[in-house]
Amino acid sequence: MSKSVNAGAQRDAAKPTGEIGLGELENHLGYFVRRLQHWIFRDVNAALAAVELDVILYSILETIAANPGTTQIAVAGALGIERARMVGLLDDLQQSGLIVRERSEQDRRAHALGLTPRGRMILKKANVAVAAHEKRVARRLGAGNYRRALTALSQFEMD
Repeated sequence: MSKSVNAGAQRDAAKPTGEIGLGELENHLGYFVRRLQHWIFRDVNAALAAVELDVILYSILETIAANPGTTQIAVAGALGIERARMVGLLDDLQQSGLIVRERSEQDRRAHALGLTPRGRMILKKANVAVAAHEKRVARRLGAGNYRRALTALSQFEMD
């Protein structure tokens, strides 16, 4: 039996009565990342509900704030959002009075994105909610594990 299979089997055998073993899933980073992501999205979306945002809209606003005048194509690429979906999300943000789209001075075919005063105010409130959320994540993982996970995962690059 391989070491990883044996380690998973040992953990399964050590489970209290009534808990189900996970077998090889115990050795898959993706499984644990997905579990954490599910909890994180649920928690951050609950925190952002007070400002009528979700994690995707928040991410778009934060990216625009960090890169005033950027294009929707650049934001979509940075966040991994399909271009077609991005148009609808930006429409929602614009209709909510949070962003403006103006013709880019560098490329008349593109739109430069910016936050409205209302968008900056909502983002400021959202950042307070997200900071509280991040404290909850750090508390659940432990401060050292949180810092190590942030460092390790921030180095991952998509192909």
